[in-house]
Amino acid sequence: MNDLTANKRLPAEELPIGELLHLGSHTVTEEEIIGFAQQWDPQYFHVDLEAAANSEFGGIIASGIHTAAIFQRLCVENFFNRYDIIAGREVSQLRFERPVFAGTELRGRVTIKSVTPTGPGRAIFSSTGVLVDNADRPVLSLVLDALIRSRE
Repeated sequence: MNDLTANKRLPAEELPIGELLHLGSHTVTEEEIIGFAQQWDPQYFHVDLEAAANSEFGGIIASGIHTAAIFQRLCVENFFNRYDIIAGREVSQLRFERPVFAGTELRGRVTIKSVTPTGPGRAIFSSTGVLVDNADRPVLSLVLDALIRSRE
């Protein structure tokens, strides 16, 4: 989805409370895993094919921070860009449920749990999110709160 201008983004009142929102998918490549990890999380099981093959994982796995970044990108492209979000406020209960290997297709989902007015023209929404793998098993889960503009 293309980024909308601020005056066309939807306010808090349009958030679909209780609905499961599908965020699309991203297939993780070995090159992506190694490239991200070389810059941001250069642990051997993210960057060294031979060492990773002899680890308890049996191969290269994506960094948890890389996995969280994939979730963020899917959220922005398929959810956040439609709404007049001001800023993220809190990420809690972030869990890395299982390793992500090269070739894994990750699919994202978000559920809006609540919207709470915080003052004139602003609200906070709380949501839960998950990334699942090819077998529909969670690889990442979290609770996300963000500040959004409202009509009121």
